[in-house]
Amino acid sequence: MSEPGLSISESASLERGYRRLLAWYPKWFRLQNTEEVLAVLMACAQDDQARPSLEAAVDLLKGAARMRMRPRPGQPRTVFAAVWLMIAGAAAELGVMVTLLATQGGIKADLITRYPAYAHAIAHAVNVQVTLDVVGGPIVIALWLWLAWMSSRGKQRGRVAFAVFFGVTSLSVLYSLSQGSLLYAPAAMSVGLVIWAIGAAAIMLIFNKASSPYFQRREPALV
Repeated sequence: MSEPGLSISESASLERGYRRLLAWYPKWFRLQNTEEVLAVLMACAQDDQARPSLEAAVDLLKGAARMRMRPRPGQPRTVFAAVWLMIAGAAAELGVMVTLLATQGGIKADLITRYPAYAHAIAHAVNVQVTLDVVGGPIVIALWLWLAWMSSRGKQRGRVAFAVFFGVTSLSVLYSLSQGSLLYAPAAMSVGLVIWAIGAAAIMLIFNKASSPYFQRREPALV
């Protein structure tokens, strides 16, 4: 695809640069518009231009961000919102894990100082919670993201899996409360309750009447 004023090598290099930038757009947009957009970009290229200009690159990346922040064709806004809530849930899980790991020593020492008679129980409870976060944290984060991806594609099994996941999360919150997490790790437990609320909101959205047809249709959704 050589343009007037551009050598073959410059044209090929410029096209590769534009394609790399266009790769940031959602798949549904790329399938429908890549060649048309690329043709316009190449037609507007300057003589001897071998790579996208900074201004063009910024504009394309801003456009990609805008596309990512809107529902794909056929996707209800309720599902779109639920997917972003799941991504927020993954980010919050990461925050809990980092916070607890960073503060575990101080939490344990402070509580033992205040409640020396319960030193063994406090140390055990903190160690159990830290172990659960270290082992289970990355798995839970991955699950949030996988469920977001499945829901975004309109997979019915993803919706069911998220309902099960939310049920397990609810039981985990109840267990943490029963172990006194609000006492020895109030910050992490507070974020945990926020995560639960995020999950509850996502559940209501994906099981909303407006969302159901998106999960019941037969054709696969574009990424």
